[in-house]
Amino acid sequence: MKWAAFSFPRGFADALRGSLLSRSLASAPFVGLLLAYALTQFSEGMTQTALTWIAFRIRHNDVTLVGRIGLLQTIIPFLILIPAGVLIDLLPRQIFMAAINLFKGSTYAIIPLLSLFEPVRTPSLLVVVVVTALLSSGFGPAFNAAIPGFVPYDRLKHANGWIQIAGQGGYFLGPLVTAGLLLYFPAPWLLVMSGGGFVLSAFLFALIPPPFDPIESRRSEGTGRDHAVASRNDGPSRTGVISGFLHSAGLLLKNPVLLLCTVLLMVFALFNAPMLMVCPLLSSQVFRTPPSFYALLSGAYFLGSFLGGILLLGRRLPGHFSLISGGMLLASGAFLLLPRLSWPSAGLILLLIVGTGLSWAQPLAYARIQQIVPSRTLGRVLAVVMTLFLLSALVGIEGGTIFLHRHPVSSFLHLEGGVLLSISVIVLLLVTLFRSRLS
Repeated sequence: MKWAAFSFPRGFADALRGSLLSRSLASAPFVGLLLAYALTQFSEGMTQTALTWIAFRIRHNDVTLVGRIGLLQTIIPFLILIPAGVLIDLLPRQIFMAAINLFKGSTYAIIPLLSLFEPVRTPSLLVVVVVTALLSSGFGPAFNAAIPGFVPYDRLKHANGWIQIAGQGGYFLGPLVTAGLLLYFPAPWLLVMSGGGFVLSAFLFALIPPPFDPIESRRSEGTGRDHAVASRNDGPSRTGVISGFLHSAGLLLKNPVLLLCTVLLMVFALFNAPMLMVCPLLSSQVFRTPPSFYALLSGAYFLGSFLGGILLLGRRLPGHFSLISGGMLLASGAFLLLPRLSWPSAGLILLLIVGTGLSWAQPLAYARIQQIVPSRTLGRVLAVVMTLFLLSALVGIEGGTIFLHRHPVSSFLHLEGGVLLSISVIVLLLVTLFRSRLS
């Protein structure tokens, strides 16, 4: 077991260096960035699982506090992301991410320290959750904004495929490891272990050298850059915070590529957010299996996201938007079939397909944004995009909760499948009719 723990990061790095992309992506900075991200997601998976268990036990096996924590962890970033984008563009992004992870590792360690003196209670748990969410919301935009500084323009699609693999793989392993450790350690003390992972990832981020200037200079000369975006972006970076964000919002509305990327990310969030509620209901209402089967259904969905990242490593792939619309079409068919096939094995396969199809929207949309927005304003643009992403996720969670409270999960899946099918056809038509503007 101890050798397996050390072989995973080494094997991951060897696989990256030995891949078809080794000549352009296997540089030390990108590998370091990827390993630090995988460790961050692994620690996040451990933390969220431990927090869920602590909240579940505080309320004596009631999920009310679990839901409240999830809502806070979504609403707070929604409120704080736009001002956080200022710091993302002003500070070195690797140092910014390192500071966030160092802070998260420290704040979560407060919970086990409190448990030494008295049982963990709701107010203290919520204070830690709120403070951590407030001061760590900028990690996602900072990470995505840092990628173009280490990756050639024409490899951003594949780089985001590796990021999908690292993120989903790390986050998937976190709950599995936590489930085993809960047999031997109290849940609060698992936050010390996950906190140690955050601290280690912070050191990895801090060790990554600054981005390569030639990449940005090559993009500013016109290679792979949208000149309309370039000309509108060069000024506002010097004019202040408010005008910078007004400029970012205006840019999304005026540029059809950025607008379509943002809409597709919002569609993904809208359909992805309710999936944690769908899996338990599928287990009980459709497949008539024990409640524990929902964990396998959730695992199949996340495994599909992992598989989606692997498929993005192919050399000859369709265009960004064609691939996203194809994935949504694939997912819509699986959604429509889920209520009709009542075999548990069919449910696992179909959720694997749903996870794979939906997963392409996020990395490909981010790759396209990274290609056309200059680095100096990329953090602010991504902050606006991710704010809209979280708004869509909140609508998905609340809307899904209300609908599933009144209707069976089969009706919800038919609705999701029909709407997603319509969206995929519309995107495919847009790509066909406006290929030159959206390429």
